[in-house]
Amino acid sequence: MANSNLSKVKIAKTEEEFTPDKASTGAFSKWLETDKQRLRLVKYPSGYEADHVCFDGHAFYVISGSIKVEMGEELAEWQAGDAFIIPDEVPHRVINPFDDDAQVVVVDHG
Repeated sequence: MANSNLSKVKIAKTEEEFTPDKASTGAFSKWLETDKQRLRLVKYPSGYEADHVCFDGHAFYVISGSIKVEMGEELAEWQAGDAFIIPDEVPHRVINPFDDDAQVVVVDHG
């Protein structure tokens, strides 16, 4: 395994602590990344609300709790098991108005 691709990946182990998220101020995350892709396990605490624009877009998969996402005039609620895509360069707002934290897998493109 001298040329293993695993050596190029930063793996977030389950025992690692959540740290402040670099892309979503006020949220917390664990990272799995390569040179071209990034997968984050993001924890949006109860009461979280922030605007965001990602030039390369991203995909969300809610694994626990619920969040609301506002894009333009649209507001949608997403629950555990739901998945959706934010297109490139689309401003959006992630909101957690619920009592429980939400955990979301976010895949960043680019």
